[in-house]
Amino acid sequence: MMLEPIRIQRRPVNEAALNLLVKEGVSPFLARIIAARPIPEHDKKALAVIQGRLADITSPFLLQDMDKAVARLRLALKNKEVIGIETDHDCDGQTSHAVLITCLKEVFQHPEDKLQSYIGHRMQEGYGLSEALCARILENPVPPTLLITADNGSSDEGRIAKLKAFGIDVIVTDHHAIPSEGIPASAYAVLNPTREDCKFPDPYIAGCMVAWLLMAATRRTMVDAGDLPKDTPSVLGVLDYVAVGTVADCVSLARSINNRVIVQYGLQRINEFKRPCWQALQPLLKNPQISAEDLGFLIGPLLNSDGRLSDALGSVNFLLAESLEAAGPYAQLLWQQNEERKRIQKELVSDALKIAENQVMQGRISLVIHLEAGHAGVHGIAASRIKDTFGRPTVILSPKLNEPEVLTGSCRSVDDVHVRDVLQIISNLHPELLVKFGGHKAAAGLTINLEDLELFSNAFEEAVGNMLKGKQVGPLLLSDGYVQEQIDLNLVETLKTLAPFGREFDEPLFEGKAYVRNVRRFGQNLNHLELKLALHHQESEHTAIWFGGGDSDKFMLNTGDQVFVVYSLGAQTYQQKTKVSLNLKHVRLV
Repeated sequence: MMLEPIRIQRRPVNEAALNLLVKEGVSPFLARIIAARPIPEHDKKALAVIQGRLADITSPFLLQDMDKAVARLRLALKNKEVIGIETDHDCDGQTSHAVLITCLKEVFQHPEDKLQSYIGHRMQEGYGLSEALCARILENPVPPTLLITADNGSSDEGRIAKLKAFGIDVIVTDHHAIPSEGIPASAYAVLNPTREDCKFPDPYIAGCMVAWLLMAATRRTMVDAGDLPKDTPSVLGVLDYVAVGTVADCVSLARSINNRVIVQYGLQRINEFKRPCWQALQPLLKNPQISAEDLGFLIGPLLNSDGRLSDALGSVNFLLAESLEAAGPYAQLLWQQNEERKRIQKELVSDALKIAENQVMQGRISLVIHLEAGHAGVHGIAASRIKDTFGRPTVILSPKLNEPEVLTGSCRSVDDVHVRDVLQIISNLHPELLVKFGGHKAAAGLTINLEDLELFSNAFEEAVGNMLKGKQVGPLLLSDGYVQEQIDLNLVETLKTLAPFGREFDEPLFEGKAYVRNVRRFGQNLNHLELKLALHHQESEHTAIWFGGGDSDKFMLNTGDQVFVVYSLGAQTYQQKTKVSLNLKHVRLV
């Protein structure tokens, strides 16, 4: 496969944030890394990036409609109404479900037989509060009188109106962009930080966080009013769920102090291993402690596999398991489903790469890929892989189950393109083109008719081009520059204080020139390289690992070569000795 050369670009440093951090006592080395990410810099919020506290979490009462939502939920709790929980099928939706069910049962003591769970089957019922799911709710012999959505609902006015007509009040908790026609008018309350009339200052939180804020506001209100005793269990106990959903949904860990605090605190609770679901995962871990990276690359995919290939209730039951014996079988099932997901993904990505390469050769700055034998449950993962490989906004579409004339798809985007806004622009220009769409800056979903594929592809290319305004596209690595400090284990430990890493707060990558002192192949196919590198301006040699560096389509490295490298810093332990390790992301001969 012919690829464009990877561009290495230095991250620009916000001097105001840098000066503030240094003034507050942060080392210049860490301050420069932090200030090279899109962090809040007002009111000393920059310092909360590494010193965040639970007290820094924004008040839930700043969300528009929160008072209405709390009042309605209090009434439902008081009257022991049947409460329905309807959430998306991805990890954000699953953890939202766990947050709501756990709080309603354990904090508010709502009877379990008065709670109903609804999650749409992605392949059979579609995304969100679909017509099929709405019908399923109404077919229940004892339907809920209150329905709380999470991670969806903002674009579901038609279905919400239908539920309202049957006497069901709907509280929407969501974080996706509000459609051009506005919030769903038939909803009893709409909690969404992206509302234009919302005073909540953080539009970057995940759907599970919005659901958690509703629980937090309700508990505080009921305790203050004397409806609950002051020693009622805290909603902080479910922040482990919120941390998982936040990282897995790829919301910003730079712009949102809420997200950073939630993930930091949630990881602490996960690593206490008190909850059976986390205990069941311990045998799968490479390290004794779960990191933010594990949330994104192990736990998130495991949970998502259920929503991609099944109905996601298996994941929810796993999260809510009350014993290790109950959690164990679900963990095994999720592992098997994730392996199947990987198999499907590998085939799908292989086909998509060929189509994408052809479109790049045609000069496209966006990629719209139609896979006749695709799998809707894996679209998002595959689109993300293609986006990273080619550095272009990517859409992958395939036929809807049992409706071959309808295409459903997922979009993943680069930093300079707000993909949900792109879809809104297309909808404004071509009102009948998009059957349905929704999402946020980095990710979105859509439905179109097969006959409109070419029109959509051209409209997407045009809208992306207008948004980019001539900015270059292609594979890109953002660098934090040269390391002037001595590279040793102390520096590696210092970098760990910046965790958690995630979207827009990526793990630091450094660059430098080095001499190759030794080359060793390893791995089953001998396609990985272990190098001994002598970095310029450093006093000692370091071990460097280049995964895939021994592939036949890459250039050959030899002892004595001079190279330019981009790397992250870590440590490896062998025979009880720990030493610095460089994880190579890019290598080229000088």
